[in-house]
Amino acid sequence: MTRRLRSPKSCCIASVRADASALFCADCGQPLARCMAFSECGGLVGEDGLCRACVSPHLQIIPGATMNAPVGGSVALPFDLYNSSTIDRPLLVTGLWSREKGDWRKERLGWEQLDPGARAPASVTAQEFDRAGLHEVEIMWTVATRWRARQEDFAFSTRVLLTIADEKSQAGAVVQISSENEMNGNVIQITDTGGRGAREEGKVISAIDMNIQRLDREERRLGLRGIAGDTRVTRSAMFDYAGFGDDETPVAGLPIVTEDGLLAFGRARAARADGQGDVRLLVTNGDGGIDEDVSRMISRRHFELYVANDRLMLHVSGSNGVRINGEAYGPDKLVQIGDGDVIAPLVKLPDALALTVRFTREFDKVSAITLARTPATGESR
Repeated sequence: MTRRLRSPKSCCIASVRADASALFCADCGQPLARCMAFSECGGLVGEDGLCRACVSPHLQIIPGATMNAPVGGSVALPFDLYNSSTIDRPLLVTGLWSREKGDWRKERLGWEQLDPGARAPASVTAQEFDRAGLHEVEIMWTVATRWRARQEDFAFSTRVLLTIADEKSQAGAVVQISSENEMNGNVIQITDTGGRGAREEGKVISAIDMNIQRLDREERRLGLRGIAGDTRVTRSAMFDYAGFGDDETPVAGLPIVTEDGLLAFGRARAARADGQGDVRLLVTNGDGGIDEDVSRMISRRHFELYVANDRLMLHVSGSNGVRINGEAYGPDKLVQIGDGDVIAPLVKLPDALALTVRFTREFDKVSAITLARTPATGESR
């Protein structure tokens, strides 16, 4: 029976800190899926692939920002983006958008890297307000975190509520900024009660920490995550193996729970046989025995499979390359793997050994991935 991957809890973090090689939480029993940078951050990821040790963005309306404007004017919304990661993991802010309603407007951003513990200024300009009352401005930004050859992308947003009073109102122009959090009540209101000159004095007195939310649909619409047709391969996808011997693969029916977040395929013995690999690839001859000479053409770590940005990815790590659906790829190439793809580890002998990839879907989510070996090893025939 397979166990689904939920968001990591405190007991899961405690289990992996107690035993870095643990497959399951000692308390709740769920699989422990590592962040791609686990060796540095020690973080776990949930089904959404987010490691909160590495990706922890915040947005703050800055003190001193002039926020009020008359009806018919525009409002500049200055703020700081802040990286509150507790480890040495910079965030790359790859895009900034805003909208009152309808389509997003791309905003200018003159910087990209946001180091841990650092903040950097940005701003958006709300369009002219042609009526008094409550107005909502939504801000979206996209971030990336990188580790070696891998990158994860995410989108976040916050909403700012502006209340613009009628120019003719004796109460003056009012701008109200709200984080929309009823629990903490982070609301600041600027009111002009002394005429036009006082209106120009209206400023935010103290910084306002805004609530942010993850935008999974926008991530897919922007092409940051997922695959065609909104289908996504989550970190909870279970891996099964057909045509392999028991000691040639990890335990079936689990997501990737290795310390580096990778499945390493190659000539090296699998970890279940006290080796350094995850899935062992050896070529068999016509009698079902191991063809030692041809097997030497497979590197000890020939290629790697991993899930990133809700996609199954292959990284060519061996020197001899691989074929995928007949096309050859050399060392260090990254290839997205889809349902029905055929991976041939030997470029010059593609028929000697092949792995066929099959997806099992639940609605728009790939819940299981089967890797079927052809020909099967003698032990599994």
